[in-house]
Amino acid sequence: MFALSTLALVDSISFMIVMPSLAFYVTSLGGSQDFYGFVLSVYSFTSFCGKPILGRWSDAYNFQVPYMVSISLSVIGGLFYAIAPSFTNHQTALAAVALGRILGGLGRANSALGFAYVARACQPSQRTSVTAILGGVQMVGMSIAPIFSAFISDVEFYLFGIHFDYLNTVGLIMVIINLFSGIIVHLYLPDLESVEDSDSDTDEDKESEWLMMFRCILKNPHISVPFLTIFVFNFNWQFIETAVAPASFDIFEWGPVQVSYVLGVMAVLVFVGMASVHKLSNIGFSDFILLVSGLVGNTIGYFMLYMLWYRGVYWAFFILPVFVGAGSFPFLGAPNRSLFSAAVDATPQLAGYEGTMQALLSMSSSIGGFLAPPWITHYCLRTPQEVANSRDNREFTPMAILSPLLSLVVLVATINAGEPNHDDGKDESKDKIEVSDESTPLVEKFKHRRRSDGDAHDKPTAIYNKRRSDGDTRHLESPKGRSRMLSLRESARAASIRGLQCAPMAFSGDIWNEEEEEGSFDKA
Repeated sequence: MFALSTLALVDSISFMIVMPSLAFYVTSLGGSQDFYGFVLSVYSFTSFCGKPILGRWSDAYNFQVPYMVSISLSVIGGLFYAIAPSFTNHQTALAAVALGRILGGLGRANSALGFAYVARACQPSQRTSVTAILGGVQMVGMSIAPIFSAFISDVEFYLFGIHFDYLNTVGLIMVIINLFSGIIVHLYLPDLESVEDSDSDTDEDKESEWLMMFRCILKNPHISVPFLTIFVFNFNWQFIETAVAPASFDIFEWGPVQVSYVLGVMAVLVFVGMASVHKLSNIGFSDFILLVSGLVGNTIGYFMLYMLWYRGVYWAFFILPVFVGAGSFPFLGAPNRSLFSAAVDATPQLAGYEGTMQALLSMSSSIGGFLAPPWITHYCLRTPQEVANSRDNREFTPMAILSPLLSLVVLVATINAGEPNHDDGKDESKDKIEVSDESTPLVEKFKHRRRSDGDAHDKPTAIYNKRRSDGDTRHLESPKGRSRMLSLRESARAASIRGLQCAPMAFSGDIWNEEEEEGSFDKA
């Protein structure tokens, strides 16, 4: 836990310390607003691409080597980010910044290793609490990142002939904290037992499984709508993080320190929101109600963002929509994930594919992360010259209304899909119990009849053996067939137990007779 918490803390600080100053760093090196959006996007995209690679690597060679390689990439990326101003050519300097963020994104992909390690190292009953702790640590890192920004605001020194100021010193901090995390991982994160890869499926079987999963996604709105929800979640999250620095500088001339304060308070609000969602869920609020509330708040917050971000606005009204939007994010995250998991569990065809479905959902979030920055910087966010020439002096073009519209579309889709009735899975189990209860009159009727071992509870096995002897195994080739076979076994087992309760026998083997004298059963 110490090693994984250190990784989560370093990951959030490395990300948060860059965000407040990246726009100013790119501008100081001669980069455009579009290049700023490109750097943000390429970081998320390389992280998206690196996650499956590191995950597969951990399956084949355990965790230490992938962690060490990814952390080394983060260290090298921090070095390129720090030394970029030493290049006299502006294009070379900007390329160094981009390369640094590419390597940093590949390094940050090790966040997927943390979830894989928890899944393999922890008992199922411990995974939720451990994951919650790591998520809380990330919020703490995002909250304390402004301390670093304030600490380096007046820094100016030379190291190995390279001039360092408050912009490129961020790279040195990333190098130091990532080296520290590498030492902690090496000392305190033990390797786990290797998992043998026994995948013997053919390519046709794999293709049919993927087609089956996508068919379930498209047909079931309770599975498909969460994909859209988590995409909008990350898209709108990136909207604030991308636009707050250039917009606040144009209106108030805020620098990295002030921007980091805003983002730090935003992280605190997200943490408080997570605690609120946990509390509301415990006192009986359904995930559907929490999700709808979050979508309403997100729609209102981002419409306010478009309306209130203009030159001359009072600073409190500038940050108000930021905090309204941030407060809605916890209501979009955990409830959406919970509803999605329940919908997958209630779909018999997806039995055994829960992990793959969760990975697909996370990939939808990453897509929103790397599509949002270039869209925002190129189509939504105005340059200072464009703001001055506009009629309304707004920081955004009307294209920025896409953000609240996306939230509104998801809200309508969620309400249209309705609250899922996940009691279906419970009803199935009830039906199984009812089948065994229906056998009770038969047990009562024939309780005086001696039964041979296996006469009742081995009936499903007899059916299975008969079909197997006949070569008919089609009923076992699909998840649905396997589920039906297990249901038959469980029903027969319940009927057998019920029969023992209703028709007790003497241990001597004699059949119980109700007409025997009182107390004979006790003797037996």
